[in-house]
Amino acid sequence: MKTMKKILVAVGLLGASIGLRAQQAAPGPTGKPIVPVAASTLAENPDPYYGEQVSLSGAVDQHLATLAFSVDQDKTKQTAKDILVLSRHLNQPVDLNTYVTVIGEVVRFDPDDLARRAKDYMTDLPHAVMDGYRGRPAILATSVITTSGVDLARRPPPPLTPAEEAFDKVMKQVGAANRALRTALDESDAKAAQENALLLQQGFKQTSAFWRTRRVAEATGWSQDGLKLAESIHSAAAAGRWDEVKETIGTLGKVCQTCHTAHRDRLDDGTFRIKP
Repeated sequence: MKTMKKILVAVGLLGASIGLRAQQAAPGPTGKPIVPVAASTLAENPDPYYGEQVSLSGAVDQHLATLAFSVDQDKTKQTAKDILVLSRHLNQPVDLNTYVTVIGEVVRFDPDDLARRAKDYMTDLPHAVMDGYRGRPAILATSVITTSGVDLARRPPPPLTPAEEAFDKVMKQVGAANRALRTALDESDAKAAQENALLLQQGFKQTSAFWRTRRVAEATGWSQDGLKLAESIHSAAAAGRWDEVKETIGTLGKVCQTCHTAHRDRLDDGTFRIKP
């Protein structure tokens, strides 16, 4: 019995840790703070939580539909205090009796109301399940996070187009050359500095051509500014003017950051995509 309690405490702490990281990484879509809550608390006293964004950690109790399941606080016994979870998307089914952290809005389950205002959450829920949970609290999940930190509700990004794949490769080459250039600056290595400045020039020429094809004037201009700065770095490194190299690298970094901020999105999986 003591061993089981220790396991449940450890799992609870792990769930809380994952929930905290999820809250930090994925704030509520309405801008409201995410409120941690236990499944039993939500089941017994749901009124304070309706309309709130919550983080709930518990065990998967039942599979109810492709995108619907219930969560209970304790997988070792049936408590009749399970919470209905509805998701727009799941990369794979949740496993029964495994712990997950669910983040989303708490609603009073009303199939007719949800069919009008959140029909993408009501894709294949059987009528018997609807009747059983009617009037009870449910969570419209935006995240369903496993104990390994995988968010099953996160949609995978669409595949890159051939042009985007080529551009992504160029960006990685530019990033690598920029890091190597900074190392060369620290070591006053003129040869390495010039070699990487040339790589940057090549990269900015390709970047400029990419944005010109897309008719994005400001990004094209920033790419051309980067090209000129890379040319200046090459000349200064060849002459041993290291203070000038350092200053120009700093200016180049600001140009790159400006373009990234305007035209790059960081996705949930940590990768980057060009903004539509």
